[in-house]
Amino acid sequence: MHHPISLGVQSDFIVSHLESELIDHADYAVYRTPASPDFYFGNFLALKVPLSKKSSYHWEQAFDQAFEGVAGIRHRAFIWPVVEASEETDIRGFVNTNYEFTENHVLAMPSDALISPHRLNTEIRITPFDDDESIWSQWREIAVTERDAGHEEAGYRRYLAGREKTYRDLERAGYGDFFGAFIGDRLLGYAGVFTLNDLARYQQVQVIPDFQNKGIARTLIHHLAQWVATRASRQIIIADADYHASALYQSLGFRLSQREGCLCQWPGYVSPGH
Repeated sequence: MHHPISLGVQSDFIVSHLESELIDHADYAVYRTPASPDFYFGNFLALKVPLSKKSSYHWEQAFDQAFEGVAGIRHRAFIWPVVEASEETDIRGFVNTNYEFTENHVLAMPSDALISPHRLNTEIRITPFDDDESIWSQWREIAVTERDAGHEEAGYRRYLAGREKTYRDLERAGYGDFFGAFIGDRLLGYAGVFTLNDLARYQQVQVIPDFQNKGIARTLIHHLAQWVATRASRQIIIADADYHASALYQSLGFRLSQREGCLCQWPGYVSPGH
């Protein structure tokens, strides 16, 4: 049984359309960002069939063929819409060979359905990054400090350099921007949002640890959603299914549209228990 590639993957194109390639096959699409090989989920297979349709060996073979000759690729990654709970059992063969599995909530909201929270953080100032190097410098250091365990710093900085170029190119072309939450000149949190063809996609919602649980993320997303409403009629945000952010976004009017399975095998990662 074939199904469309996930809504999350479709909305990825909003952010990557200036640099990425999408190559269609019968059972999957190849999503490639050759200039950023360290961007794991910019270089992946988007499956149109259940993960169980093929063995891990055959999926890996398809990935290797799709990325043959793309310099710097050192990982394998797959994304698919989870349409049946039973599919979750199919990840065991991948996990046993050191793939990291995550399940994402793909959350969607019509721009006119935004819910205003009872309380907003009134101490922060929210402003776009624009092309301000002092702000982007703070963004880099926060991202490096808060990166997930297992990502060595040099490789992560290469990944960030590619992401920063993408985001700043999009801002210069008028597709959106990153917005920061500040006290004084100090960046406490941030999120990006970009629009294309009446659809908006959020990126990298982050608040530094010392300022979490103060309503900053809620205030930031509420501000961005109002800004987006003048540019797109529908908004998409992705959240880890096991993280509280999904509930926060739903409190603002986003609704669960789809569940998305993700598998990634990358240098330095070892599955728990292995």
